Amino acid sequence: MSFVKRVERVALAVEDLEAATAFFEGWFGAKFHPEEVIEDMGIRYRPFDLGESKMELLQATRADSPVAKFIKKNGGPGVHHITYEVDDLDAAIAELERRGGRVANRHTYPPGTTFEGFVWREAFVHPRDAFGVLIHLAEKKPAGGTRKPALSEGEGQAP
Repeated sequence: MSFVKRVERVALAVEDLEAATAFFEGWFGAKFHPEEVIEDMGIRYRPFDLGESKMELLQATRADSPVAKFIKKNGGPGVHHITYEVDDLDAAIAELERRGGRVANRHTYPPGTTFEGFVWREAFVHPRDAFGVLIHLAEKKPAGGTRKPALSEGEGQAP
């Protein structure tokens, strides 16, 4: 049995958020949601619906951002990560580790931080362990709802 609920979205790293938005709207009829900023990671992101699927565009706001590093390392834009939604992040990590997998790091947002109306808890499986793909494990709870305690300080940033 899988601890993964669903593929929640695919994230694309881009150098020009406006050009990428115009492309996906114009060519595929994408419906964009409001842009948000992940300050501590140096990322602007724009989620969108494409048919019944969800995707997001990521643009770096500074050179030390994981998105800037990805674009530099890969010589341009591309698929940055795939998000797998889980009901309980701690249980998902425990099961992943029980199966021999490992989490590269966890990312903790400051208390009260929400994206798209949800509080996110997340961890990442490094591409070296996942056939070249950064896997993002995400637990999403509606903002204002019950939330698990934040992870301890200093548990890292996305790879």
